[in-house]
Amino acid sequence: MKVLVLLAVGLAVVSAKVPGIKLHTGYEMPVIGLGTWQATGQSVRQAVKDALEIGYTHIDTAEVYKNEKEVGEGIHDAFAAGFIKREDLFITTKVWPQGSNRQKALATIHHSLQQLNVSYLDLVLIHAPLEDYANTWKGLEDAVDQKLVRSIGISNFDHRGDIDHVFNSARIKPAVNQINIHPTLNNDDAVTYSNQKGIAITGYSPLGTGGLVKNPTLVAIGKKHNKSAAQVALRWQIERHLITIPKSVTKKYIKEDFEIFDFTLTQEEIQTIHNMH
Repeated sequence: MKVLVLLAVGLAVVSAKVPGIKLHTGYEMPVIGLGTWQATGQSVRQAVKDALEIGYTHIDTAEVYKNEKEVGEGIHDAFAAGFIKREDLFITTKVWPQGSNRQKALATIHHSLQQLNVSYLDLVLIHAPLEDYANTWKGLEDAVDQKLVRSIGISNFDHRGDIDHVFNSARIKPAVNQINIHPTLNNDDAVTYSNQKGIAITGYSPLGTGGLVKNPTLVAIGKKHNKSAAQVALRWQIERHLITIPKSVTKKYIKEDFEIFDFTLTQEEIQTIHNMH
């Protein structure tokens, strides 16, 4: 049996409720955020506001989600209600690399800033290793130079060759790699290799796009902690020192997903979940 070794990524407290991981850029990234993939219109606007009211301090979106405007409106609703201030919020978005280049990537970031109605972004990722993503990366570096973005990174870079192609040519090294991770897809190789390069990991679709919320293994472990299967799956990511971005537009589930900091899993439970892959 392969023994799970937890990666030594330092945790820091970024708010009273949310721990964070310190990126190599010096900024701290909250370990849980609200994902917004496939969420649009007024539902995502309300979900963002609800999340920030509950205590989230991290919102994840992307150019291709076509929801940055509504996400921005939800953020500003939360500002107006006094739930959070901009300096306490971590905003991630992504640049789609197909058809992009250095100039277009920078223009996309300017557009995202306009849509979200903020003056800077905490993290911008290349959304996937497509086409000439190394040239697109230079546009992200330009955005950092212009103080439009604090940290930059990659997404869906599962293979060492793709990670190395960016890392070896980059003037500013990737701070984060966002990849698909859940109990039946632990993605150990990409996690380990990214961390060896000093790149933190965000796991998206942490509940297997909803397919794991009734998983019997997770349900059984959850009963021991008076927690749901979803909370166990998310806590497993936290125990691995990963960042996780569950997605929901329902306030009840957004709140449930956030309530994962008042229990811990045993090493045996962590290993059991890890072996589900």
